[in-house]
Amino acid sequence: MAAFVETGTYLDFAEKPWGKKRALLWPVLLHQVLYPAPRRAQLNLLQRAVLGLIRARTTHVEDMASLTGLHPDLIRLILAQGVSNGWLVDNADTLTDKGVALLDDEDVAEDNLKSGYVLQDALTGKFWPRLVVELSQVEPVDPLARYPEFRLDRKTGKTFRPFMLPAKNKALAAFDHDSLMQAYRDYAEDYQACQQLGHSPGLPEQVRLHGMQRLTEVVRYARVLVWVTADEQGQDLWVAKDPFALRENAWWLQEPLTQAIEQDAGLLTNLAPLVSIPRADKQSVDEWLETIRKQTEMRVLIEYPWVERQPDIKRHLAALLARQEKLQQGDASAQELDAALVESQKLLEVVMQWLIRTYPADVGQIPKQHRADFSLNRDILNALQLPAFTETVITLLSRQNLSQVIRACERPSSSLKALLFAAAMGTLSDPGHPLKSLGANELKLDELLELADLRNKSSHAQSSFTGNAPLQLNPSMARNSIKYALDFTSCFKEWM
Repeated sequence: MAAFVETGTYLDFAEKPWGKKRALLWPVLLHQVLYPAPRRAQLNLLQRAVLGLIRARTTHVEDMASLTGLHPDLIRLILAQGVSNGWLVDNADTLTDKGVALLDDEDVAEDNLKSGYVLQDALTGKFWPRLVVELSQVEPVDPLARYPEFRLDRKTGKTFRPFMLPAKNKALAAFDHDSLMQAYRDYAEDYQACQQLGHSPGLPEQVRLHGMQRLTEVVRYARVLVWVTADEQGQDLWVAKDPFALRENAWWLQEPLTQAIEQDAGLLTNLAPLVSIPRADKQSVDEWLETIRKQTEMRVLIEYPWVERQPDIKRHLAALLARQEKLQQGDASAQELDAALVESQKLLEVVMQWLIRTYPADVGQIPKQHRADFSLNRDILNALQLPAFTETVITLLSRQNLSQVIRACERPSSSLKALLFAAAMGTLSDPGHPLKSLGANELKLDELLELADLRNKSSHAQSSFTGNAPLQLNPSMARNSIKYALDFTSCFKEWM
């Protein structure tokens, strides 16, 4: 099957939703099919009684009149209707198959076939769980425009320009009957649910595909108008509304929408205003934290898209962004300030762990020490000739025990300083190591070491019993530590 091509065919099957929204033009392939149009023929009580007697082998008019209390002429009229409608054979003494099915309340298929359309997603190749009898086409203001614009309101003349989702350039899977039947079952379930919930008083007639056959091998290409809103109820930032209004949301579009947002910066920019989260002054704590989480997810997508390739780093970076947001909204409690330091150091540690695993050191090249030798450690660090390792940084790192550094190389769960030393040792094995390229002005390792010391001080209880003055954290310290950890992580985005 060929790849999607633009034809200027745009379809709109439902009303636009209320509130803040954005419109997308979703590429689809249209397959025309033929299907028998079943109907539920209705029998009235008298017709049902007469047909029931015939099935019971009671065929004389006088006998039926005696059993039912009906006038013989009315019996003859019902028999004539039965023959005319194909429920009875010509002499009206036997039910036809159609009459039997009708009496058993079964669906009766008309001889004529109806045509309809099934839609195949041009992004995923999967069939949509929706079937349509007619194509509801909408014309753009300028049919020749590269990016079509449509009228939002005829009275005001307002227009809107949907975002054109780029279709995949590769050829899509061929027409697959099994996949289509699965889509039909999903459609039938959604249709039944819509009937039960009473969501749509103007529900279109349900399409039944039993006995379906493909009308033509020719495929039509079109774009369906899909509205996107903020996901106020679920766990996502955005949600696609059902373009056919059968259900509230298009559950089958959620995953491809999320993937498209992650891959297309333009689409992300288009949808970002939908998730503008205000200050949570009147919200409960849980609601506030949920809004912060969603805002954090959006910030990660917009400002740190490269971190998607490193889920562990992404998780800690998102947690730190959430701390930053809470500080900005005025939560400067002692617990929150301490948590900001903790999250900052955790992010730095996981970046070090990534460096150690991505660029492993040869521990055989590290000399064994029976006792600490800071002078040897200084010579080792100087010999690495790393641009970010200034004299101050080397002096502070040389106080690490080499046995801890070796353990960090093999199992990177040590202190931040030991992890930094171990990451530096990885430069001996790989000339493309990031630490060989990043300079002192970029990494600012002296600040990293200060943060490690600050975190160590804040993690221990301070009282008059220790002889040390209690460490007083303030919002400025917390904000600076967060900023440094985020900036430091961003230095490695080209290698992630």
